[in-house]
Amino acid sequence: MSISVNCGECGKTLKAPDSAAGKKAKCPQCSAVVLIPEQIFDAEVVDDNAASDGDPFDDLSGAEAEDDGRKPCPMCGEMIVANAAKCRFCKEIFDPKLKKAAKKKSKGGDLDADMSTGDWVVALLCSGIGCIAGIVWMIQGKSKGPKMFGVSFAAGVFWNIVAAVLRAIGENAR
Repeated sequence: MSISVNCGECGKTLKAPDSAAGKKAKCPQCSAVVLIPEQIFDAEVVDDNAASDGDPFDDLSGAEAEDDGRKPCPMCGEMIVANAAKCRFCKEIFDPKLKKAAKKKSKGGDLDADMSTGDWVVALLCSGIGCIAGIVWMIQGKSKGPKMFGVSFAAGVFWNIVAAVLRAIGENAR
């Protein structure tokens, strides 16, 4: 079972596991601190004739067992696995290593895979500089380094062939 509580500031309904009773949580919508109240249970009538040969909690229903090991996401308040690395609802990342990798990826780590228009211009027209840039990027571990080096090297070979052909044509024309 879970405890439902409304935020006093914005009115959003938050759900927390029973184990969070008496603790404070942060509202994902307005960031207000909300106290999770103790859950109040009604008394149950116990049938004395029922055969009870062990722990009375062995026979938990699927809904009650589902909340075990779960906690509310600090960002959206949805119930997630207690040791989750990422919230499946709001996509917030909790694992520091994954968070750092995602931050690096969003800053352009993925953009390095393809060469930009300027990279292509340098590789094709200034092949010597393109080769140097490609080598530097390979040393830095960028994925576009080998591509830049290869295109620049091929462009250098191409322009040398074009220059040799033009020299041969010019000498024959004299």
